[in-house]
Amino acid sequence: MGKTISFKRPDGKDVQGYLAEPANAGSAAAIVVIQEWWGLQDQIKGMCDRFALAGFDALAPDLYKGTVVPYHDTDAAGKEMNSLDFMDATTQTVRGAVQYLARNGAKVGLTGFCLG
Repeated sequence: MGKTISFKRPDGKDVQGYLAEPANAGSAAAIVVIQEWWGLQDQIKGMCDRFALAGFDALAPDLYKGTVVPYHDTDAAGKEMNSLDFMDATTQTVRGAVQYLARNGAKVGLTGFCLG
């Protein structure tokens, strides 16, 4: 249902994320979906799709820049999470996702799973 997109952070850098939009896109309310510590995997993409079915634009920014950890590898997931610059992720990447979704005047909420 959704697709991978690029959007700008406030500092001008391009980042990727998964965007799902409702069938009647336009002035939908929007939600930023923060990934689990496994990365931007199918579970989070599926949550975005479910939010879109409920009428929301949903964008999950890729905080690990393409790295997705297998569910059974908790050591690798911990390593990815601990190497994440949380200040940069929140003030730049997540903020950029909010700005992207709010570009048409939509109200934007935020939800997270595990990491978020």
